[in-house]
Amino acid sequence: MYTTDLKKTEEIDITPDKMKEKGRVTVRWLLGEPEGAPNFEMRYFSLTGDVATDWHSHDWEHEVFIVAGKGKCRSEDGERDLKPGDAVFVASGEQHHFICGGEKLDFICVVPRGTRNI
Repeated sequence: MYTTDLKKTEEIDITPDKMKEKGRVTVRWLLGEPEGAPNFEMRYFSLTGDVATDWHSHDWEHEVFIVAGKGKCRSEDGERDLKPGDAVFVASGEQHHFICGGEKLDFICVVPRGTRNI
């Protein structure tokens, strides 16, 4: 068994260049291939300020769980409000991004192992 602590995990700034003056987008890779996870990797995202992740898609699905704050998830199908306790499924190939709705938006995102290409 392996355990880790969010506060002791490296925080990587992935704020899109066009948003650096408005806030921050960070990711922490909590569990994954380096820790021996055979199938999935768990990430923790924090968005603060008036920011969003890049508009993008992946060749893999991912599952998201909102931990704190509020925001929106936008896809080609429209926009949905997010609050703590919400879960989001993003299908393979689906264009999307996450938008901070004020002070912060924190969420856990699970992706298949071997997809660390942020």
